[in-house]
Amino acid sequence: MAANRYLKPGLVVALIASLLLAGVAFATPLLQRSRVAVTCINTGLARNAQSHRFAGPSQRRPCSGTRHHRALSGRVAVTRAPEVSTTVPPVSSGVAPAAGTNTAGVAGVSELPSKVENPPPEEAPLDTTPPQTSISGGPASMTGSTSATFFLVASESGASYECSLDGGTWTSCATPASYLGLALGAHQFAARASDSAGNVDPTPATRGWTIEDTSEPEAPLDTTPPQTSIVRGPASSTTATTAAFALSSTETGSSFDCNLDGEGWEPCAPTPTYSALDAGEHEFSARAIDANGNIDPTPAVRDWTIEEPLPPPPTESAGCATVATSVSAVRSAVSAAAAGSTVCLGNGSYGEVTLNASKAAPGVTVRAQSPGGATIEGASLSGSHLTLAGFVSTSSVVIEPGASSITIEHNRITGGGEGIDACPTERTYCSEMRIIGNQLIGPFGEDAIHANRYHGLYVEGNEITGVRENGNHSDCLQTVWRGDHLTFRKNYLHDNRCQGFFVKDQTLSTSEIPGGPVEGITVEDNLFVRNKEPCGAPLTSCGQPMYFQLVGPYNGFVMRRNTIWGDGVDSIAAFRDGTSADSLIEDNVIYRLWTDTNMSPATLLDNTVCLRETSAGGSWSNPSGETKSCSLGFANAAADDYRISGERGVDWAPAEMHFGP
Repeated sequence: MAANRYLKPGLVVALIASLLLAGVAFATPLLQRSRVAVTCINTGLARNAQSHRFAGPSQRRPCSGTRHHRALSGRVAVTRAPEVSTTVPPVSSGVAPAAGTNTAGVAGVSELPSKVENPPPEEAPLDTTPPQTSISGGPASMTGSTSATFFLVASESGASYECSLDGGTWTSCATPASYLGLALGAHQFAARASDSAGNVDPTPATRGWTIEDTSEPEAPLDTTPPQTSIVRGPASSTTATTAAFALSSTETGSSFDCNLDGEGWEPCAPTPTYSALDAGEHEFSARAIDANGNIDPTPAVRDWTIEEPLPPPPTESAGCATVATSVSAVRSAVSAAAAGSTVCLGNGSYGEVTLNASKAAPGVTVRAQSPGGATIEGASLSGSHLTLAGFVSTSSVVIEPGASSITIEHNRITGGGEGIDACPTERTYCSEMRIIGNQLIGPFGEDAIHANRYHGLYVEGNEITGVRENGNHSDCLQTVWRGDHLTFRKNYLHDNRCQGFFVKDQTLSTSEIPGGPVEGITVEDNLFVRNKEPCGAPLTSCGQPMYFQLVGPYNGFVMRRNTIWGDGVDSIAAFRDGTSADSLIEDNVIYRLWTDTNMSPATLLDNTVCLRETSAGGSWSNPSGETKSCSLGFANAAADDYRISGERGVDWAPAEMHFGP
């Protein structure tokens, strides 16, 4: 009864027996938690089982007590321990029952297995779910780009991707996936994700798009030739030996060929200019060529005639068809005169001569009976083909707006607001005006010669002196409001305080006065000296004007064999506000050449200068054949003979010229 009192039914016995046979070290805690008393010592256990300590092999002792010895010899007796917590000694590994020990028949002890297996660890469930693939970004459905980039997203982190383009083989790819150099047309992209367990998305994400040709289609072949127009050119009859043209084409970007007097076609600028032409008939043709090489088969043509310069006036009254003794009688005689006639006004003094008649070429001449023998108080000329010659005029001579082929010749003009007022208008053109051989002796209210709107202005062989700045912008020659084909030749300017030559395009914003350059300017063989006279009344002081000033825009400009000389203050030739590529400055003798604009397109050839200068914004082209000298050996400067040896500067002396009546 004592033994059974300490046993847990069946459980402790089986565990202890198993641990003893298997020698498993981890059984120690179990023994420590079991309440047992062992009375058999044949197995080497401690005699006092109450101590719960096992004796090692060297501590084995025999069981005591005759009853226990007889009944349990060779057996293990396990008794039930009290229900108290006690310490169980550790069990050494490898302890087995003593030889011959028989556990059979022991109450609560069953047959023990030879080995106890540890149970296998519990395995995680197998992953068989594939990831889902999506395309978060890619090309537009229609695009002109031949490259494409796709951005991929998987429902599982750490997924990898495979891609296929246009049904091709699946290949490993990353995100973003890019393709270059794709062909025009429709394309299909597919992508699928694979997770770390090897599951592959069975429903790949796809994206379709089309690459279209966005280049400009080739224009159909142009076989249509352009049409050519001559916008401007010389008047049909002129004494100017230069001719400037302006060309246009119906097709932008066209080039031009020109043909003068049947000498053959050659490339030319849209504003071709010709100089040193002979007197007589001329023909100019131009044809446009478009960018595709189509040539106008019907060239534009312009014909004109260069007349011989008028001879000096007669020195006597011979040749007068009529000699009138009043200005009214002159008007009547002119109205009745045939073309080519000369009407004379008898010597004496008269009021203003007013003429209004349109005659056929060569027109009608009205002159003093004897050169300088008739004095008038100015004149007004309207109509066409009229000449005023040989008078002394104390007031302005006016060429009225709209007049054509009017000549003011060999007169002495000494007063008036303008000495000669040529076409005083801002809107109406005059054409083919000739101012030849006159003496213009200031001071004047403003300019010696003032010209506004003109097609063809020929100013030759005039003496201009005594013109002094009086606050009204007093110039020797002023031409504004845009004209074309201006010739200024063999004029003698001396002892002034004026802008000797001032040309500027001063257009208005009206249809009557279109913008654009002054076309065809020839300044040739003129003498400019001494420009430091006192200011004109009422001024007591005034600035120093430039003796020559040309203001752009213009084209067809030729400046040849002029002499502009002094001390550098009164002898400046100035160029302002641009130039044209066909500008030529050649064989001149100029003390001071100055610009504040870009003159690099102009050609400077064989000039003699003391100074060639620029101010801010100014530049010159590289001159060719230029001579720098501030002291020249003139033929006779005291007599205003400023000729030098060679081919530069004026080729005449004032004493050889005939100015005035």
